[in-house]
Amino acid sequence: MENSLIQMLQQIAPVLIVLLTLAAMVILWRKHRSVWLIVAIIADLVGLAFRGILLATPEIVRDQPSFFALWTLSALTFAIALLGYAIETAQRR
Repeated sequence: MENSLIQMLQQIAPVLIVLLTLAAMVILWRKHRSVWLIVAIIADLVGLAFRGILLATPEIVRDQPSFFALWTLSALTFAIALLGYAIETAQRR
């Protein structure tokens, strides 16, 4: 019972983290309308899609070796876009 609870939390927590991050970025975008935030939101949605694919069909990792590389590329795009937004915001002040 305890192991199944831990496994469930391990699967739900990353999805919850992404959803909370997306919510924060959408709130920021509604106020600032930055292209950087749009790119970050899209990249985060792509990462969420990759996570969903992995949860639904774990065998894809075996069949598609480029899966994790593309997932990592979406995470890198997210990080660069968020940094771009931070720099843009800092330069406005």
